[in-house]
Amino acid sequence: MNSLIKEIEKFGAKLVRKGDDLDFLLLKKRKREDLKAFLISMGFILFYEDPFKLNFKKYEKSELIDIDIDLDIDTPFIRQFFYDINTSDELKQKYFENPKKYKKCVNIIRYMLLLRGFNKKYLDFFIKNREFIEENGYCLEHLNNSPFKKTFKSFDNFLKVMQRKKEMFLYIKSKYLIQYFKVKFFKKSGKVIAFIGIDGSGKSTIVDILRRDFGFKTFYLGDRSIRFRNIYKMKFLKPISIFIQYFEKLFRVVYIKLLTLRGKHIITDRYYFEIKDDSLKSKIYDILYNKLFIKPDIVIVLHNTPETILQRKEEVSRKEIESFNKNIDILPFDKVVKIKNDNLDDTLTRILKVLK
Repeated sequence: MNSLIKEIEKFGAKLVRKGDDLDFLLLKKRKREDLKAFLISMGFILFYEDPFKLNFKKYEKSELIDIDIDLDIDTPFIRQFFYDINTSDELKQKYFENPKKYKKCVNIIRYMLLLRGFNKKYLDFFIKNREFIEENGYCLEHLNNSPFKKTFKSFDNFLKVMQRKKEMFLYIKSKYLIQYFKVKFFKKSGKVIAFIGIDGSGKSTIVDILRRDFGFKTFYLGDRSIRFRNIYKMKFLKPISIFIQYFEKLFRVVYIKLLTLRGKHIITDRYYFEIKDDSLKSKIYDILYNKLFIKPDIVIVLHNTPETILQRKEEVSRKEIESFNKNIDILPFDKVVKIKNDNLDDTLTRILKVLK
């Protein structure tokens, strides 16, 4: 990691934070394209780019390496609520010249303009730096305009505003409150990304890693997700059990889709579908799950040779594996990404290309 930091610094970037991810300031903006080319050549995925920021990601030994390259303090992300407020040129210049010295002040402004106090990590940051924040007038002198109607009566009032509690209505100017609710309630819909594959293909492992690194909400949608299995086995319900199970599964998927309307991205371990054969039951399943069912936005199919799968999962039959591999090209989904999961890091990096 230290050698990578040194290589990045050769392009004129300064390391400002080393933690779960690496944050750099790029002082020589003309080096932007050269730095992009270097990191891509090192196997990183350009995950996000705008005029103010670059983000690169890569997996190594199943651990995510996350690199942010900031070209300015005032990114669109920071100003999502207080859209026309900028940090003073004086503070920007001081921060670029000496990031370590002015890091605390810049972070206070960043977290304040994102109203980040609802998150315990950032709430603890505000509390830890209470004395500095109060002594420096909540760092408002470093902004070209104040987003607040009046000065805070106390530090507790400041914290409640940062936590997005009712006090925000008393302190934040009306036009920014309107922007806050626009951002909060009119988010771009999230996506449902389903991972499917035979047992032993690596689905659960990869879903767990993505949940850990990205905080995605995850759901298991395999056969074991059926909650009322014993009820369906009752003699008088058997003739219609197919349809009862269908509506239980449909209800679960509708709930997942509703979550995406709030801007959440959802990952599922498995998804409901049917590979059709000539039996009547299979034809009914084909209509219910392949033609009438809600589809995920993206399906990532993890596959491998029977020999590799059997090394990982002995209880899976060769016939089962061969049948799944044969049917990959006729899966009933609109967008399918096929990945042969030979190497976990390579697979995760390919998934990053899909997620970006």
